[in-house]
Amino acid sequence: MDLPNPTERKLIHNRNVHCKGYARIDGDFDIEAELIDSKTYDFPSTVHGIVAKDTPYHHMKLRITIDIDMNVKDALAITLSGPYPICPQGALNFKKLIGIKIGPGWKRRVQSRIGGSSGCTHITELTGPMATTAYQTVGGELSRQKRMGKKFKNLIKDDQKSTLKNSCIAYSKIDI
Repeated sequence: MDLPNPTERKLIHNRNVHCKGYARIDGDFDIEAELIDSKTYDFPSTVHGIVAKDTPYHHMKLRITIDIDMNVKDALAITLSGPYPICPQGALNFKKLIGIKIGPGWKRRVQSRIGGSSGCTHITELTGPMATTAYQTVGGELSRQKRMGKKFKNLIKDDQKSTLKNSCIAYSKIDI
């Protein structure tokens, strides 16, 4: 099944956001995200001259390392392409994510540390899908390890269960 056929249209902008979650050998997890923006046509830039179609004009990457309790232990960002010469400097402030926990209030805490003139809007946008990726990565790996017979003290803690309750239509209908 797909969306219904749209009105006739022409593609002009591509935004690709890609996230990956890794289990590390030391027991922590790396969550990586990448954002690439491009146009389907050539356009002028006062900084870069003519930007050819399909050439990334935003290309940013972010990696956070988290522990099993979703606490950020490390953060590293890079701007590979940006519209202005100062753009790569926006990636320098992402170490400020260290010490905060992914969970309720995540977006607010991220914004207070690296939002606005403190960071890069596009890299900051990646922290939303990264949080979801972190839950899928950690929860999936813990469930996989449990199925293999590994013992964990608190596979899903009670406070995490209450966080999920009513977070979507499924968790409003099923008992977790």
